[in-house]
Amino acid sequence: MLTRRLFVFSMAIILLVQLGMPAPLLARAEQSSAKGTSKPLISLEQAIQTVKGKIEIPTELKDFSSGFSNYNSHQAWYLNWSSEGAKAGSLMSYVDAVSGDILSIHYSKPYTPNQSYKIPDISLQQAEKLADQNLKKLAGDKYQRLKRITDNTIIPLNDYGQTSYSFAWQRTENNIPVPGDGAGIQIDSETGRLMSYNLNWTDLTFAKANTIDATKAAQALSESNLLELRYFLAPEVRPLQTNDKGQEKVRLVYQLKNNGTIDALTGHPVILNQDEFWADETGIIGGMGSKELDSKEATLTPQEQQEIADLAKLLTKEQAIEAVQKWVEIPKDFSIRNMNLYKDSSLRGNRAWSFHWESQNRTQFISAKVNAENGELISFSSYNSSATSSDQTKLISPSEALKIAEDFVKHIQPDKFKQTKLNTDNLALENPNSSEPAAKLPLPDDRTSITFNYQRMVNGILFPANQISATVDLVTKKITSYSLNWWNLEFPELAVAMPKNQAEELFFHSRPMELQYAIVYDQGEAKEARLVYRPAAINGASSDLMDAKSGIFLDWRGKPLTDQPCRLNFNDIADNPYAKEITVLGLAGIFGEYGNEFKPQQNITVHSLLKALLAVKNGIIDNNLSSADIIKEAKRLGWLQEEVSANQIVSKELFSKIIIRYLGLDKIARLNSIFTSSFNDAQTFAPASQGYISLVTGLDIIPRPKDGKFNPDRPVTRAEAAYSIIKALGLGFKY
Repeated sequence: MLTRRLFVFSMAIILLVQLGMPAPLLARAEQSSAKGTSKPLISLEQAIQTVKGKIEIPTELKDFSSGFSNYNSHQAWYLNWSSEGAKAGSLMSYVDAVSGDILSIHYSKPYTPNQSYKIPDISLQQAEKLADQNLKKLAGDKYQRLKRITDNTIIPLNDYGQTSYSFAWQRTENNIPVPGDGAGIQIDSETGRLMSYNLNWTDLTFAKANTIDATKAAQALSESNLLELRYFLAPEVRPLQTNDKGQEKVRLVYQLKNNGTIDALTGHPVILNQDEFWADETGIIGGMGSKELDSKEATLTPQEQQEIADLAKLLTKEQAIEAVQKWVEIPKDFSIRNMNLYKDSSLRGNRAWSFHWESQNRTQFISAKVNAENGELISFSSYNSSATSSDQTKLISPSEALKIAEDFVKHIQPDKFKQTKLNTDNLALENPNSSEPAAKLPLPDDRTSITFNYQRMVNGILFPANQISATVDLVTKKITSYSLNWWNLEFPELAVAMPKNQAEELFFHSRPMELQYAIVYDQGEAKEARLVYRPAAINGASSDLMDAKSGIFLDWRGKPLTDQPCRLNFNDIADNPYAKEITVLGLAGIFGEYGNEFKPQQNITVHSLLKALLAVKNGIIDNNLSSADIIKEAKRLGWLQEEVSANQIVSKELFSKIIIRYLGLDKIARLNSIFTSSFNDAQTFAPASQGYISLVTGLDIIPRPKDGKFNPDRPVTRAEAAYSIIKALGLGFKY
């Protein structure tokens, strides 16, 4: 969430030297004052009064401590109110020692054990008003330059601690957004109290200027080929997704380069230097011997037999070391400190041997990795603590380093090298605004090495997930690191991709070019605010990937952006007695089968119920899980033991069994002899259902009917299911 990102960003700068200067030494800081300004630093007393004048410090927080943080031009007072024992809690704040701005506040409530879910006393709308009131008070004159950021991210059902609502604002200057600058607030959903506040506000000049218009910016983006056709493969974060041929699915996408940033004054793409950045938004085998079993030899499973057969095909430790030494010189006085044979995610599940050598005095090391199947060198790196030098007069030029890297890669991977293209972004190889030859261009700062990345090309377009990289030491003229990332995949034909002009039309329809102030950071310090055009975000979210066939925007996993879980604001529950329960489930992104309609009186199906329970337990991992997968998972968890169909309507009897198993009370429910029933229709209950019905009504998960009948065959409505799920969650059982 953006709130968290802003908080981390601002706190990271301040906390780098947390409490780095004791209060008694502040006088020394006052003498030097803040870097780049003649303003005197505010005192500790002024910082305390600033915070206490804006918020109320809880009376139970009687202990107080402070500190002073000084990092480059960032100087701040650290204030902490706390208490111990049963009412332990804390409130900490950072106050800018130059401007007096409150940079952050974080309140931690006393811990309450055995917490369970409780419907918030404060609604999202109420919290929104409270957040705005707090922002107005805390941000002062900056409030008018802050614009709320649309946020549709889900609010999870939290059964293990305090729940809060998060809100974020983006800074604007001259009515132009400033990505990276802004404020964030969290409001306690139980009390409405301010839980956290953070402000990130760079002190720069935001100049007005005559800029090109959005149409010309879009044209410049197109002419600069910043929306580029590429091959894309999702990162391996789950079991591999395979297509019919057993290969992972590579897809064609149009991907935005460099955030699509166009200089709003010149109309040229903006390329930053390497040290600048934007403020956007396993066991050992082989040679080890074996141990005989004293007992009778155990029968091996087919999986165990397959693993043994697979390992028998791999290189031995000695063969793997020979493969490394073919390309990397290992000095005789180096010894192996560790080695591993394991399944390597960078090889998409294939096995690799890894080794680490060190010199006797441990001032030098070499690490290397080879493919355990074919001996291909995957990577190596070397370090010598005595070989570094910052004397730039002895450095070779970037162009000379490029020649060394290129010769090495050509030698070690001649065929693959022919299928690559050098990534020249951020390389000091050429300067369009300079007439100097590339070899004479200065290197930034004291850099003594350059890494060159050769990205894979397939059918004439980039597949940036695969590349070969090599780092050259500019003093020793040696390759100090190398890595190969290259997979055996099938690639779709280019004919399936829509033409570029059609892709740009779709892209700009959803993400029109927007004028922004882009803050450039150099060496961690805000350097300048540059007027640029970038494609606007989509309802607060941003995606630089668009499926080249369908035109659908994708997330980093290659999933449609529209499939990401989001808040649901149901428009048909105003008069429903279970509106509160339905509302919190909607804010958590649950029960979204009908968009913003909940259909409270509709009978719930097995699919909808189990999908909702899985979302409560695990969070929404995949909105497109099939009914078969949902039922399979529910059976694995023991929630479902009956043979049912996904579209089957859930009866009260079946609902009772599922929800009690979900709570982990199945063993108790099966002790039928300890349960009696006072329902008028108890004689109609199946004997095996008695315990479940007694528990579900005794715990008030299903309200006791007024007519005295349970009616086990009656369907459960979606509204009733929502009530019961929240009621079950509030019981505090750890399923």
